[in-house]
Formats: sequence, structure tokens, C-alpha cells
Amino acid sequence: MQTLQKKLILIVDDSLDSQNLLELIFTSHGYNVHRASNGSEALLLLKELSILPDLIMLDAQMPVMDGYQFRIEQSKIDRLKNIPVVVMTGDSDRHMDQNMLEPLGVMIKPLKIQSVMNTLSVYFNPTGS
Repeated sequence: MQTLQKKLILIVDDSLDSQNLLELIFTSHGYNVHRASNGSEALLLLKELSILPDLIMLDAQMPVMDGYQFRIEQSKIDRLKNIPVVVMTGDSDRHMDQNMLEPLGVMIKPLKIQSVMNTLSVYFNPTGS
């Protein structure tokens, strides 16, 4: 008998308030969550994990290593490069898709809970089944 495994989401955001809110939303909808406060911390965590996340929610603007640099580093590591990323930003970068190496999606902050959940449902359940 095969057990259905909960989807795992990595939240990468320098705001603890944003991390806490997203974690509360995701766990209340049945997702497992890991958190990191910047791109460097996220890369270290990803390298240590035996089970990689199904999705990364990535803030664009962070200290230490921002989302842009994280995406460059992620793309260099075979084991990590295919993990889908949704970028969260308050920035109005018109070229965000190209500058972030074509993420799964871009969400403008402040995030709306329904928009976040709609994005997840489209990704995790694309056929609506």
C-alpha cells in the first residue's frame, strides 16, 4: 500500500513575520514546511536535506544572499536545479522572469492568501483532480 506523502515547501524570506504567516497558511492546508532567512541559508539546508522540497517560495530581496543570486547558485547544482520556484517580491522588476531564471511564478507583495493558495493548487494539482 502506497502512502501519500505531504508536499514539502521551502520558504526563503528574511522577514520572520512572512515566514510565520506562510508557514501557518501552508501547514493549515496540509503542507510540510522548511524555512530559511536568506539564499545562503537555503542552499545549506537544501544540500543537507535527504528529501528535497517540491516547491521553493523565494523572496527576491534579502540580505546575505538575495533571490537572484540564489537562483544562479541553484541552477549550478544538478540535484537542486529542477526544484520549481515561486518568487515573492515587492519589486516592480519588469524583467523578473528572465532575471530570476524563469521561475514557476512571480507574486507581488503584499501577498494575498487566496492568490498564494491558487498558485499552489495550480502547481500541485494542475488537472484539477
